[in-house]
Amino acid sequence: QEANMDLVAGRLDAVVADSVNLEDGFLKTDAGKGYAFVGPQLTDAKYFGEGVGIAVRKGDSELAGKFNAAIDALRANGKYKQIQDKYFSFDVYGSN
Repeated sequence: QEANMDLVAGRLDAVVADSVNLEDGFLKTDAGKGYAFVGPQLTDAKYFGEGVGIAVRKGDSELAGKFNAAIDALRANGKYKQIQDKYFSFDVYGSN
Protein backbone atom coordinates (compact mmCIF):
# COMPACT_ATOMS: atom_id res chain seq x y z
CA GLN A 1 0.00 0.00 0.00
CA GLU A 2 2.86 2.36 0.70
CA ALA A 3 4.18 1.87 -2.84
CA ASN A 4 0.72 2.72 -4.21
CA MET A 5 0.61 5.87 -2.08
CA ASP A 6 4.07 6.85 -3.35
CA LEU A 7 2.87 6.32 -6.92
CA VAL A 8 -0.12 8.61 -6.38
CA ALA A 9 2.10 11.19 -4.67
CA GLY A 10 4.46 11.21 -7.66
CA ARG A 11 7.43 9.75 -5.81
CA LEU A 12 7.33 6.64 -8.06
CA ASP A 13 6.75 6.23 -11.78
CA ALA A 14 5.70 2.57 -11.62
CA VAL A 15 5.07 -0.31 -9.25
CA VAL A 16 5.83 -3.99 -9.82
CA ALA A 17 3.73 -6.25 -7.61
CA ASP A 18 1.29 -9.14 -7.63
CA SER A 19 -1.38 -8.41 -10.23
CA VAL A 20 -4.30 -9.57 -8.05
CA ASN A 21 -3.20 -7.27 -5.22
CA LEU A 22 -2.65 -4.35 -7.59
CA GLU A 23 -5.97 -4.72 -9.33
CA ASP A 24 -8.18 -5.22 -6.28
CA GLY A 25 -6.14 -3.20 -3.81
CA PHE A 26 -5.36 -0.23 -6.04
CA LEU A 27 -6.65 -0.10 -9.62
CA LYS A 28 -10.27 -0.73 -8.59
CA THR A 29 -10.14 1.97 -5.91
CA ASP A 30 -10.64 5.71 -6.26
CA ALA A 31 -6.89 6.24 -5.76
CA GLY A 32 -6.17 3.92 -8.68
CA LYS A 33 -8.30 5.77 -11.21
CA GLY A 34 -6.10 6.90 -14.08
CA TYR A 35 -3.59 4.07 -13.58
CA ALA A 36 -3.36 0.82 -15.53
CA PHE A 37 -1.26 -2.26 -16.16
CA VAL A 38 1.40 -1.67 -18.82
CA GLY A 39 4.07 -3.84 -20.39
CA PRO A 40 4.26 -7.61 -20.48
CA GLN A 41 3.15 -9.89 -17.68
CA LEU A 42 6.18 -10.83 -15.61
CA THR A 43 5.91 -14.59 -15.27
CA ASP A 44 9.39 -16.02 -15.86
CA ALA A 45 9.72 -18.95 -13.45
CA LYS A 46 13.44 -18.16 -13.11
CA TYR A 47 12.48 -15.02 -11.16
CA PHE A 48 8.95 -15.66 -9.92
CA GLY A 49 8.77 -19.41 -9.32
CA GLU A 50 6.24 -21.81 -10.79
CA GLY A 51 3.19 -19.91 -9.59
CA VAL A 52 0.82 -20.42 -6.72
CA GLY A 53 -0.87 -23.51 -5.43
CA ILE A 54 -2.63 -25.11 -2.54
CA ALA A 55 -1.22 -27.48 0.03
CA VAL A 56 -2.55 -30.93 0.74
CA ARG A 57 -1.29 -33.41 3.29
CA LYS A 58 2.03 -34.92 2.19
CA GLY A 59 1.36 -38.17 0.38
CA ASP A 60 -2.35 -37.48 -0.13
CA SER A 61 -2.16 -37.93 -3.88
CA GLU A 62 -5.85 -38.86 -4.03
CA LEU A 63 -6.93 -35.43 -2.74
CA ALA A 64 -4.37 -33.62 -4.93
CA GLY A 65 -5.72 -35.57 -7.90
CA LYS A 66 -9.27 -34.50 -7.09
CA PHE A 67 -8.24 -30.84 -7.03
CA ASN A 68 -6.35 -31.19 -10.30
CA ALA A 69 -9.29 -32.98 -11.96
CA ALA A 70 -11.75 -30.33 -10.76
CA ILE A 71 -9.58 -27.48 -12.07
CA ASP A 72 -9.08 -29.28 -15.39
CA ALA A 73 -12.84 -29.82 -15.72
CA LEU A 74 -13.63 -26.17 -14.93
CA ARG A 75 -11.08 -25.00 -17.49
CA ALA A 76 -12.34 -27.45 -20.13
CA ASN A 77 -16.01 -26.47 -19.83
CA GLY A 78 -15.30 -22.71 -19.80
CA LYS A 79 -16.62 -22.08 -16.28
CA TYR A 80 -13.17 -21.12 -14.96
CA LYS A 81 -12.82 -18.38 -17.61
CA GLN A 82 -16.37 -17.18 -16.94
CA ILE A 83 -15.61 -16.77 -13.22
CA GLN A 84 -12.19 -15.25 -13.93
CA ASP A 85 -13.61 -12.67 -16.35
CA LYS A 86 -16.21 -11.63 -13.79
CA TYR A 87 -13.55 -10.61 -11.26
CA PHE A 88 -10.27 -10.00 -13.12
CA SER A 89 -9.13 -8.10 -16.20
CA PHE A 90 -6.21 -10.50 -16.77
CA ASP A 91 -5.51 -14.22 -16.93
CA VAL A 92 -5.16 -15.33 -13.31
CA TYR A 93 -4.28 -18.88 -14.31
CA GLY A 94 -1.25 -17.71 -16.22
CA SER A 95 -2.15 -19.07 -19.63
CA ASN A 96 -5.28 -19.74 -21.62
